[in-house]
Amino acid sequence: MNGFSRKPFTGNKTLRASARRSLETLINYKMYFSCMRLFLSGGGSGKDSIKLERKFASAIGNTKPLLYIPIAIDTKKHPYSECYKWISGTFNPLGINKIEMWIEKELKANTEAELKKFGGVYIGGGNTFYLLNYLRESGFLLRLEKLIRNNVPFFGGSAGAIICAKTIIPALAADPNEVGLKNFDAMDFVRGYDLWCHYEPKMNEEIQKYKKKYGLKIAALPENTGLYVTDKVIEVIGPGSAYLADDKMKEVRPKQKIKF
Repeated sequence: MNGFSRKPFTGNKTLRASARRSLETLINYKMYFSCMRLFLSGGGSGKDSIKLERKFASAIGNTKPLLYIPIAIDTKKHPYSECYKWISGTFNPLGINKIEMWIEKELKANTEAELKKFGGVYIGGGNTFYLLNYLRESGFLLRLEKLIRNNVPFFGGSAGAIICAKTIIPALAADPNEVGLKNFDAMDFVRGYDLWCHYEPKMNEEIQKYKKKYGLKIAALPENTGLYVTDKVIEVIGPGSAYLADDKMKEVRPKQKIKF
């Protein structure tokens, strides 16, 4: 013995509590993103999005049906019957022949158990405010988030992609907020990025204004560009490039990764 008494180190309780909360936050963060596969399109179709669609079709396979949700679309211009023909024409050639379409009444009435039968989810474009508002009010948004975290592949086209970002604020530049939505927070699966779909270079000035006004971190996607998002990567899927709103628009080319 050296004459000194040894007492267990207790440390500052406030510091220990803070460290514990930080650790819990980190664990929850990793669990939140641990299993997800998102395929997010800038809004194109046909040759503009075929690479992303092929990747999505490969992920879901052909053993379970694809759930298709077209409710953001303007049904006066594109009735749901036309939407189903379009989705079938897009994915049948890729080996996806089992497709089930859910519109408002099914989304409201579904149970979590019913969703387990699907191998993937596709949400198409249209009015982003109506889409987020209805998904939230019907209770489907929470079930969708759970599906995504449980590794069910998700494809979002335009509005369907934007709801996966941190907010839907960029949609203010394109969509009328006819439902009077006030809470623009979305699912935040793209590591804090907001998505600007249907991007063209002539929009650069407007994007910079949105970035400064709302404090956004913006990834802009032309119609021929998509993102593949997992817990580990955000990869650009071509043929087009993605663009990040820094002081100037920074190009990220196909197969390159977006840092987060």
